[in-house]
Amino acid sequence: MYQNEQTTNGGGSGFAMGILLGALAGAGLALLFAPKKGAELRGDLGETMGAWRDKAAQKVKDVTDRAGSQLGDLSATAGRVKNAVSSTARDMSDAATDSSRSRM
Repeated sequence: MYQNEQTTNGGGSGFAMGILLGALAGAGLALLFAPKKGAELRGDLGETMGAWRDKAAQKVKDVTDRAGSQLGDLSATAGRVKNAVSSTARDMSDAATDSSRSRM
């Protein structure tokens, strides 16, 4: 009996979430069933969706631009590393050749 009381008292946040979701659903339904002409409501919905689409497209462009910039930086860094490794390998090869010639 005591355990049952604990579980029912801990559900306050679930109740609040239910109230919030119910209020949002009610507001959405109120907009859909408001006394507007169908064409007017569709126009309003189209404008809203267009604005959301434009915002999403701008976010994608921002992320793409940022990724392209970072890719360019990474490519430049990789080029510098490649040149450094090639130079070091060449220096080591030359040193090994010189060392083997001096022993002969």
